Amino acid sequence: MHHKLLFSIALMVAAGALLDAPVLAQESGDATRGWKLAFGTCAVCHGVHNDDKSGSGGAPNFSSIANVKGISAMALNVALLSSHRSMPNIMLDAQERADVIAFILTLKTD
Repeated sequence: MHHKLLFSIALMVAAGALLDAPVLAQESGDATRGWKLAFGTCAVCHGVHNDDKSGSGGAPNFSSIANVKGISAMALNVALLSSHRSMPNIMLDAQERADVIAFILTLKTD
């Protein structure tokens, strides 16, 4: 199940690459605010710091997401706007998404 979600994220990366970036202008994210939001909202299911284990069996940790080949802010934005069968429908506004994305991208290791 974990591999299916990472594969879905990889597909979103590819879809994000096909989108016209100026049309989807992103808010500038604040990683510290994103960290706080992730620990308050996302940590129930996802491991949100480095290699933390996920609380939910099918939810990848944020380090795994950050290190998907080709992941970008745009791809993460598409992923956060897309519904997921096993993910609760958490509604983040544009700034909250940008903040969480900024935090996730701090976990990139390559």
